[in-house]
Amino acid sequence: MMGRRGFTLLETALAATIGGMVILTAIGLFGMIERSEKGLERQFNETRQLGTLQQVLRRSINTVLMSTSLDASIESATGQEDVKMGNGEIVEDNEPAWDGTGERPRIILEIDNTEDLARCMALAAPPMGDPMGMPQRLEIVSPRSPIPSSLRLPTQSWMNAGVDVENELEVYGISGPVRGVFEFRPDGSRERLLRSAGMGVATGERIRNDTQTGWTLWWRPVFPDEIVRLQAGMPATEADFITNAAEGYPIIRGVKRARFIAFDNRFRRLTYAARTATDLPAYFEIEIETWAGAYVNWMFEVGWVNGEDPTALPEEPGNGADQDADEDENNNGNDNDGGGRSGNQRRLAPERLRPPDGEREQTPSPQPRRPGQSGGGNRPGGRT
Repeated sequence: MMGRRGFTLLETALAATIGGMVILTAIGLFGMIERSEKGLERQFNETRQLGTLQQVLRRSINTVLMSTSLDASIESATGQEDVKMGNGEIVEDNEPAWDGTGERPRIILEIDNTEDLARCMALAAPPMGDPMGMPQRLEIVSPRSPIPSSLRLPTQSWMNAGVDVENELEVYGISGPVRGVFEFRPDGSRERLLRSAGMGVATGERIRNDTQTGWTLWWRPVFPDEIVRLQAGMPATEADFITNAAEGYPIIRGVKRARFIAFDNRFRRLTYAARTATDLPAYFEIEIETWAGAYVNWMFEVGWVNGEDPTALPEEPGNGADQDADEDENNNGNDNDGGGRSGNQRRLAPERLRPPDGEREQTPSPQPRRPGQSGGGNRPGGRT
């Protein structure tokens, strides 16, 4: 009887080589599919965020709350023949958008040199050669919050502070006129700052883990006490940084570079300020590129309505103690810092932003006073 013939060494080696090639090809194919899915998911998320950004910018720029006093105009009173007209060239000016005198402008477009940016860059500095450079900040007064209520759901911090968003009509930054600012911060910097204080951002989105360090565009309300501090030239505290981060709303992450441009007198200006309707530019241009490869260049017409600045500094009362007595008798004036501002301009202190933890005391601690802040106001916590 003849025995069955086995495989030779050459045949075994050839089969092993072919099998290994098939396995490696399959692994590479699966890896390519996974990377493609991650890239498509990232592009989808950034496209969605760009859609949200367009909606928020349109709500902000199409209806700006301008001053009713024509005497407060920032533009000079020279004749039309003396106005210099451009040809669409970009004007890069490192000077402040306004000289700091008079009422704070309703629109301020400027290079961001704030202490808050420096604090965030200390936590997550962009790499060398970052194409963004020094980012801009765009401050706008609006008759309503540009963040739709359908996007910004009530957070645990609001509920801990006793804010009934559904039924409480006057909450500064949620309803009514508001001064807000669009500002860029390095990805994950504010999240790290909030995490160190035991908090998280309102949207609950994850911190980016990409190797590329990008920027996040935030919107947050600017409260009257911050205007007081800025007008007095006082430095910001760690509590200010935490509060700003907790009150901000991240609109889009992973920004590679961005630029806000105000078109006025045929010049494209990177710094600009407007206080009345006569100061307004023809339109705003926003250019944004993300690390995922998305690029947009939008142009928004500027619309306006006239109204009071919700962060205007209070005037001195005319009747002194008599007026204060009348306000106390009618339970009025207790939600203001002694200035008679209407509305519920409530702001959470950093201690009140922390989530409940086991047997933690739920009674809110008093808000720490900022340097130079008067003690006449009784401002309970409001929101993040």
